[in-house]
Amino acid sequence: MTELRYPLSALFWDYARGIAGIVICIVILVTNEWHNQLLWLFVGLTVLFAIYTMTTLAKNLAWFRVSEEGIECGGFRKQSIRWGDLSELALRYYPTSRSRKKGWMTLTLKGKGGPGTAGAKGSVKIDSQLPGFTEIATRAAWAARENQLIVDRVTADNFAAIGVSG
Repeated sequence: MTELRYPLSALFWDYARGIAGIVICIVILVTNEWHNQLLWLFVGLTVLFAIYTMTTLAKNLAWFRVSEEGIECGGFRKQSIRWGDLSELALRYYPTSRSRKKGWMTLTLKGKGGPGTAGAKGSVKIDSQLPGFTEIATRAAWAARENQLIVDRVTADNFAAIGVSG
């Protein structure tokens, strides 16, 4: 069994963006007059930056245990999926530049529930910032093949891009 966590170094800039956004918006809210209608925009932005920072915190607290039986994640929300109960799999790439050379991937795993499969119904999302992401993706692709799942073209192309045969 392997336990993995997102390293703080991978989340540092997410924290920096979130906290900077909150601070800037609060400064604008405190220094302006309340009769200005534009202030409601900054109230909304403050809430959005707070949500962004909380999701980063959730990632920071998350842990993943990968074994031959399945994958389990914990933190704010605990989920587990047995590899034999894997019912859906999606691997998406989100580019951050026009050249599409920089970006991140998200692997979404969904399990089917049924009698005697407590905790198997649910979903687990994993970011490519997680150390061991490729190994988890390889294991998930193997489980999908074993369960005879049909993956969409985008997922198959993304697996090929990271060197995983699906």
